[in-house]
Amino acid sequence: MRKVGILLSGRGSNMMALVEQARGYTVALVASDKPDAAGLAWAREHGLATFALSPKGIGKAAYEDALDAALRDAGVEVIALAGYMRLLSDAFVARWRGRIVNIHPSLLPLYKGLDTHARAIAAGDGHGGCSVHLVTEELDGGTVLGQARVAVQPGDTADTLAARVLVAEHALYPRILAEFVMTPLDHVRAVALQLPEAEERADGFFVAGERFAAVEGDVLRVRDDDGWADVALGGEVDWPAVEDRVARGWELVAPAGLLEAGGR
Repeated sequence: MRKVGILLSGRGSNMMALVEQARGYTVALVASDKPDAAGLAWAREHGLATFALSPKGIGKAAYEDALDAALRDAGVEVIALAGYMRLLSDAFVARWRGRIVNIHPSLLPLYKGLDTHARAIAAGDGHGGCSVHLVTEELDGGTVLGQARVAVQPGDTADTLAARVLVAEHALYPRILAEFVMTPLDHVRAVALQLPEAEERADGFFVAGERFAAVEGDVLRVRDDDGWADVALGGEVDWPAVEDRVARGWELVAPAGLLEAGGR
């Protein structure tokens, strides 16, 4: 389980979604530049470790040094920005390069920065949406890891569109963060071990003594109707399709008495 640190500045609705839908990661710290942020109170109520420090009076460098130390002390491996309203310095980004993700309320590369929904409506776009991306020194300029499109409806205002996009954010962000932090084996394990009486051994996943799946590097070997099939797990992977293949492999070897309880 990879340890994630979440940074926020306000109510933390995306933080809540990341916590409640965590898969393949655990939230090791919730941190904020606003000691009175509502999201911090929610995190504490749910037993999460928190860190709060205002940069006022100490300067950006000292604040980020303290934040960096708190994240490292908590064992954080990946940082997820969730309504964090401060720009991270280039130095901080460099320390965590490739390990900071953010969710932005537009279909990047469209509408970097603020007022994204109003800009989409003014441009006559048919869709707004949100993007999860890697954080780099360029504002909203890192690699896009996933997106969700939300239709712009007649009469939409920035606020009404924002409300629907926020719902999409809460579904997209946990899924993409899980995909980002999990290895191919982690992904397959999360699916396989949810199947009835499945167990993991050194050479794969078994049910009733029969192997139905195994991961070898970036390749999934899975039982199918013709025996065994190989599925590539490198690059962009259709994980829902992989999950279906693993479940089907289980179905092919599971005892008849188990079939009513699992698979898909």
